[in-house]
Amino acid sequence: MSLVFLTPVWLLLLPCTLIPLWQRPAALPVSSLQPLLEHPATWRIRLHALQMPLQIAVLTLIIIALAAPARQQQETNVIRQGVNLMLVLDISASMRADDIRPSRIAVARTAAADFISRRRDDRIGVLLFSGVPYLLSPPVLDAAPVIDRLLQVTADETGNGTAIGDALAAAAARLDTPGPGGRAVILLTDGTSNRGRLTPLAAARAAAGLDIRVYTIGFGRREGTLLPVIPGGQRQRVILDEAPLQQIADLTGGRYFRADDAVALDSVYRQIDALEKAPLATTTRIESQPLAPLLLQLAAALLLFELILFRLWLRRVP
Repeated sequence: MSLVFLTPVWLLLLPCTLIPLWQRPAALPVSSLQPLLEHPATWRIRLHALQMPLQIAVLTLIIIALAAPARQQQETNVIRQGVNLMLVLDISASMRADDIRPSRIAVARTAAADFISRRRDDRIGVLLFSGVPYLLSPPVLDAAPVIDRLLQVTADETGNGTAIGDALAAAAARLDTPGPGGRAVILLTDGTSNRGRLTPLAAARAAAGLDIRVYTIGFGRREGTLLPVIPGGQRQRVILDEAPLQQIADLTGGRYFRADDAVALDSVYRQIDALEKAPLATTTRIESQPLAPLLLQLAAALLLFELILFRLWLRRVP
């Protein structure tokens, strides 16, 4: 609730309310006031002291009424239209590497969980992939169960490859229904696509056709890492292939990010958080109650009171 003046320029006339102070009262010439001073002041004489304050009050009320005061109450409703997001997380065998402590998968899942916890108005789903994609959760508003399940994810120990194209296509399919706040995929991987029916670029073109932005994150050190020992297998060096990730982002209107430790990955998610802001729908309703009629009524009542009291009953001579 606030008080506003719709035509405040009239308030510049407020000094005019002091005009009665400069008026000289009517007087009669007498030889001496001594006989009058010997008599105590009656209540009729005391009432005459109210005339000037009443005149000032009437002028003040009229000028304030001309300034059109109003009591306003403004109510604003903000509706945030959440973004529909799919987090696509690589859980292939290379994510078991401990070159990023305590392990790549531990850092990746923690950063993803923190990101989800900050997006309270969005529908967020999670898809995991190695040689094939696995849906952990479709896009939902209640993020708590998704975070709980995400923090229990471990890397694939079978070493059956990395299917980036199939994973991206599966995530885009989950976002096939248009939403009011837009749609986006965040894809994190630390290796090279070497499995699947679709190439990463083919999946990116399909996502672009559905107007889905894809943010890609290349995770891991530039020199790569040795793949952990797999039962019955040999250790291999895995190096991140950044070119397809950059192309995916370019094709879909997203961005490519590089992260080689936990701090950098958290920074990447915060940048994406700032980029994918949900649009706001704002409605404002203003209720205005004019006060000028009330002030004019009060001024009229005081003026009538002044006329009756001082112009009729307590009329001065001359």
